[in-house]
Amino acid sequence: MDKDKLPEKNNEEKFLLKYFLWRIHNNETTQKEKNVIELLKQSYEPARGTRRLTDKELKQAITRNRKQIMKEIGTSQYSKGKTIRRIPLVIGSSAAAIALLLILLTFPFIKDPSLTDTTAIPLESSLIEKQFTTGNDMKKIVLADGSTIFLNQGTTISLRQGKFNAHTREIWLDEGEAFFDVKKEASRPFIVHTPNGISTQVLGTSFNIRAYAQLEEQVISVNTGRVQVYDEKENKIILDPDYKVSVKNGNNEFVAGKTDARNISAWRSGTIMLEQATIREVAFRLKQAFNITLIYDHAVNDNERIVTSFTLNTPQEEVLTTICKLYNVHYKRNNNRVELIK
Repeated sequence: MDKDKLPEKNNEEKFLLKYFLWRIHNNETTQKEKNVIELLKQSYEPARGTRRLTDKELKQAITRNRKQIMKEIGTSQYSKGKTIRRIPLVIGSSAAAIALLLILLTFPFIKDPSLTDTTAIPLESSLIEKQFTTGNDMKKIVLADGSTIFLNQGTTISLRQGKFNAHTREIWLDEGEAFFDVKKEASRPFIVHTPNGISTQVLGTSFNIRAYAQLEEQVISVNTGRVQVYDEKENKIILDPDYKVSVKNGNNEFVAGKTDARNISAWRSGTIMLEQATIREVAFRLKQAFNITLIYDHAVNDNERIVTSFTLNTPQEEVLTTICKLYNVHYKRNNNRVELIK
């Protein structure tokens, strides 16, 4: 083929896109580009029942997403004046290459098994922010990489601009409690950011994070694998299975210890575990589980902690009686308002 110089700016992006696709088709990509393509292959799982795109639709999608494609492949290595081959864009042989790019740009989606099918919930593009919020119900979502997140009541999870793609997997737990079952990908660590600059990083594991604003601390516990928890000041701790770390809000003090991680994450099946819980957490869980407002001023010391558990099906009177025995108090109830009395 004849060689010529790179076209002027108004055609440059279109030509570079064609050249990049040609390099994929002819196996002339760099190792870094091959790694990205392989990650795209691994992370792509089309929604059940979704039809294949036609060649025309592939072309149209490339046109719509050209700017983002150029951002991904970069232009620094193709400076003006460099002599390269001009390769026409042939859909027939390059459809697979185009489809790979579309995986990155058009198909980053979240599947929600709580729906009647594995329905795909597409993100508008890799640049938008997507939020998932629960009210009084729990929710389960599956990310594009196959990782699963269970959201407890009153929880908000965010995907932020450009932070969950072929290069990185970052999630924001803005509020609440979530259990993460992460697919292992050594080249793409999975990071969960929580309030006060706390981050939890894993490669492939399952773990629970509780980060309700109403409570005085965040708690990260590990079911399987290993996680590293760190803050903005580079304080960090590594946790193995059945270990947890409590992080005090305000001073970010890390306090680690043994736990039964299965109990902590048992809320997914309706069991509430109160492990060294303060009266504030007890009140929070009663409100969450039964819509009970607990009044405890002067009856219970804020620093006193208890250990107990109950299910969402446990009779409320039984739960209240058990809590009162542990605190050595009585209670008086008026509808959903319960007052603890010394």
